[in-house]
Amino acid sequence: MAILEYSGVELDFCFSCKGCWLDAGELGLILTGAPDRPDDLKLEKASKGKRRCPRCGSRMLVGPAPATGVEVDACPAGHGFWLDAGELEQIVQARGASGRAAAVAKFCADVFGKK
Repeated sequence: MAILEYSGVELDFCFSCKGCWLDAGELGLILTGAPDRPDDLKLEKASKGKRRCPRCGSRMLVGPAPATGVEVDACPAGHGFWLDAGELEQIVQARGASGRAAAVAKFCADVFGKK
């Protein structure tokens, strides 16, 4: 994993799978500029996944983020999200975000490639 800071947000990237970990609040910072977890990204119809939270070791929940249709992994204790390659960009595009969010998503796609 590599830790980079871009536009005030710390991005934890895995070079082998091109996925990224966002700590609690970081997705909100990207999407809205506020360190809140957007209510419409609470997972519905989630199931236990195989991936474990890097903070607490709990099995993460896997499910579609309602406002986006993108299947994400979320820590059940609220520590953060795991996004596979290209999912951050898909979430940003699905929410119609621009400015800061689009810049962060473009940075991720440019540096780490798309899915």
